[in-house]
Amino acid sequence: MKNTENNDVSGIVLLIAGAVVLSVVSFVLTHLGTILLLLLAVAVLCLLGVCVRSFARSLTERAGAARRGAPRTTGRTTARTAARTVEQVRRAAAEDMRTAWIRWQLGVLPPQQRHGDATFIAGRLAETPRADWDATRLRRHGQALWSVRDAAARTPLHGEVEARLDQVAAMLSELTDEEFDTHRGQTDDRCLYHPDREVRAAYLAGGSQGVEAIMATITAARAQVREDAAARAAADSLARERNAALRALRETRRPARARDAHAAWEAQAQQIGR
Repeated sequence: MKNTENNDVSGIVLLIAGAVVLSVVSFVLTHLGTILLLLLAVAVLCLLGVCVRSFARSLTERAGAARRGAPRTTGRTTARTAARTVEQVRRAAAEDMRTAWIRWQLGVLPPQQRHGDATFIAGRLAETPRADWDATRLRRHGQALWSVRDAAARTPLHGEVEARLDQVAAMLSELTDEEFDTHRGQTDDRCLYHPDREVRAAYLAGGSQGVEAIMATITAARAQVREDAAARAAADSLARERNAALRALRETRRPARARDAHAAWEAQAQQIGR
């Protein structure tokens, strides 16, 4: 009896399982296209998720590497930065003083020429100022150089132009009685009243260095004038000696001409006497 009931139950279960399997297979066969699309969509979403995760991980690794490789802002780095700033302020102050001095000596300045090649600037430098030039000619020469100062900064002749401007300004300072007021060379209120004491001190020290450079330039110009005067005196002395030597040589030729003429006259007289 029990065996019969168990067989009936097993048969029912098998029938139900078979029906379910047949239903699933029928459903899959009926909706095969839809199921494939759903599987494809799931695969695409999984692939996108993997890509996004990999990209996020790559960004995180790069950010970490950047943080590890970036220099840390330490007290030593801050000190070096401050030292560079102070040195820049010092150099800028010295250059401001020098530029103000040159501007003062040249007077009215022409506008800067936007275009100027090395050949054009070399033409301006070809004329060399001499000790016998007056203040007007020196200023005209200096103003011509000033007009190409910015253009010269883009050429190899920049250093020569700056040196010539220093020379002209020094020569003008020797010809004029007007004094240069050093207040004109320190007009940057941002540095003069900077909250950092080191910056203020560097600005004032740079101005002093600029004045020292001006004094050295004037001294060098004076020495150059003395050397030029000595060279001119030596050239004049040598010219006088050479002229005297040539004059003496001409004097030695005159007696010879007289002796030759006398000998020729005697020879002619002897021929007539025969």
